[in-house]
Amino acid sequence: MTDTTPAAIEDDDGRDASLTSVLAAFAANATIAIAKGIAAALTGSTALFAETLHTVADAGNEVFLFIAIRRSAKPPDATHPLGYGPERWYWALLAAIGMFVVGGAVSIWEGFNALFNPRPLEDFWIGVAILVGAICLDGISRTIAIRELRGRASAAGLPLRQFLDESSDPTVTTVYLEDTIDVIGASLALAALVLHQVTGIEIFDPLATIVIGGLLTYVAIKLTGRNRALLTNQAVAERHVEAIRDALVAQPGIMAVHSLEAVHLGPSSVMAAAEVEVRSSGTADDVAVTLEVVRDTLCANVPAITRLYLTPVTHASEARGPGPIDEPDP
Repeated sequence: MTDTTPAAIEDDDGRDASLTSVLAAFAANATIAIAKGIAAALTGSTALFAETLHTVADAGNEVFLFIAIRRSAKPPDATHPLGYGPERWYWALLAAIGMFVVGGAVSIWEGFNALFNPRPLEDFWIGVAILVGAICLDGISRTIAIRELRGRASAAGLPLRQFLDESSDPTVTTVYLEDTIDVIGASLALAALVLHQVTGIEIFDPLATIVIGGLLTYVAIKLTGRNRALLTNQAVAERHVEAIRDALVAQPGIMAVHSLEAVHLGPSSVMAAAEVEVRSSGTADDVAVTLEVVRDTLCANVPAITRLYLTPVTHASEARGPGPIDEPDP
């Protein structure tokens, strides 16, 4: 059953694990890129060349993701009072664009070029050995990423696919998708190499190159769209909004919640604003104290809520939009 409590919103205990996934992927991709480049030069395989470009793009992406993790962890300051969380989405967006240009577009171009200008295959066994090694290394990196993702998905009570679609942390998701395409791409390149060697037909190599480029393009577009949505203040999933609403209503002194909006400020950081009816017949100071207690209690129970703005309203003022204040109007 999916967890719909506020605690199901991602917390911040995965940041070190995100960094581990990124560093593991970078080490694997840097090694593999050198090996694939040598193999592509020796064999003349366009599929291996496409895989070299793909892996170089992945290694560059890991640099972007490393910067994303470090910069997004900076605490709020005078110039960024809401924190630096969107830095992670910005750098992850650049990584996705790099994957599209270097990995996808160039690979597709090389594939079509090889269709009309086929190249002879040389040093077959060197290419096979390097591709098998690449599949093993990419598989290890993917295992690290998927273990982290499954742990987070389990903590949130979500299936892995749904967690991937909703997660506000693009780093581990990007590494996981990159490594998945790495394994598929290396397998396609290996199959093309073997088929070329066995049948003598050259078309398998450029076809594999085009397919690899198409897969990279698809993943890059998917990641670009996800980071764009987060950078443009995407709302928190509706079930989390309802859970926050229920938690507010359950607080002593709160009679009703008339409106509630919540958006992502960064990975594991949510800002919420609500209009609430306060059960109080006392003074304005009493209402302000009630709201302060409610805000502090909810933020303590749900660490992902880093900003919570409560506006006291009467039933008659329900139609107003929520405002970023936490005391009654004078």
